[in-house]
Amino acid sequence: MGKVTLAPMSEKIRQQLEKALSFIAEHLEEKITVVQVAEYAGVSSFHFQRLFNTYFGETLSQYVLHRRLELAAKILIHQSDVSIADLANNLGFESHRAFSRAFKKQHNISPSSYRNSPNTAKLRIRKPNSSNFRGLKNGGLQVTVTEHSKLWINHKSAQCTHDGEILKENIQHVNEGFSELLAESNASFIGLASSSSIAYPAKPHSLNDEFNSLLYGGIYNSKQDDEWSADWIEAEAGLWAICTYKGDEEYSSQTWNKLIGTWLPDSGYELRDTIHFSLFKNLTAHVEKPNEVLTHIYLPIKEPKTARA
Repeated sequence: MGKVTLAPMSEKIRQQLEKALSFIAEHLEEKITVVQVAEYAGVSSFHFQRLFNTYFGETLSQYVLHRRLELAAKILIHQSDVSIADLANNLGFESHRAFSRAFKKQHNISPSSYRNSPNTAKLRIRKPNSSNFRGLKNGGLQVTVTEHSKLWINHKSAQCTHDGEILKENIQHVNEGFSELLAESNASFIGLASSSSIAYPAKPHSLNDEFNSLLYGGIYNSKQDDEWSADWIEAEAGLWAICTYKGDEEYSSQTWNKLIGTWLPDSGYELRDTIHFSLFKNLTAHVEKPNEVLTHIYLPIKEPKTARA
C-alpha cells in the first residue's frame, strides 16, 4: 500500500465530518443510526459513509464501536455501582458476552479484569480529530468516466463484519446465489455484483449492530419479471467513475479509498446520490485464484453545479 498522506479536503467536508464526530460524542449511550449522523452532518447517508471511511480509515460503525469501548473503560472505573451486564445493555450491545468479547479484542483485557486491576492494562485509545483525516496516494489509479443509462440491481444479503469480510457460514449461500445467476439465460444480465448495505439508504443502518450486511446479486439493464430475488435497487442514470481492481475482493477497499480520497477531489466531479457497487468481470461461483479476479468499481459522480450552469 502506498504512503499515507493527507487527502485533499474542502472546508465543507471538514466541517461535515467534525459535526458528525460531535454528534456521536453526545449520543454514545443512545441507539443511533447512520442516517441520523449523516442528517446532522448535512450529507446523504451513503455519501457520508464513503467520506468517513476514506478520511478516517475505518467505517462509521467501527469508529462508534471503538468510542463506546473507550467510554466503557471509564465507566468501569468511575461507576463501580454499574454492573457489567447493565453497562453492556446501556451501550447498545446485544449481550454481556458480545460486550466482553469486543472489549477484550480492543483493550486486550476482559471488563472484569480491567475493573479489578485497571493500572495493569494499557488501553487502546483513539482520538480522531481534523488532523487525523487521511487519504492514499493515487498510485497510478486509472479511472474512466462514462455515462450510463439506468441500471437495476437484483440482490440478496449476507452478514459480514464491519471490515466487509463475509461470515464463513454465509460464503456457501453467496456462492450458490452467484451460481444460480450465472446459470440463467437473460439478455439484460450484465454481471455479478456486490455492494455494502450502507451504500443504500432504504433501511436505516443501526450503529449498534454487531455486523453489517453485504448486498450481492446481479446487475441488469432492466428490471425483470422472473426474479431471482424480490429485492431490486435502481441505480439512477448518469455519470460513473470506473476503475479496475485485480485481486482478492478482501483488499479492494484500498482502491476504493484511492478513488474517493484522491482521484475524486482532484477530478472536479462530485458524488451523486445513488448506490455504488463492484461489478465482477471474470468471477465464477467457485474461485480457485481470487487474486486473478477482475473487479470494476463503479462510483456515481456528477459535474458540480457551477459547471452545469
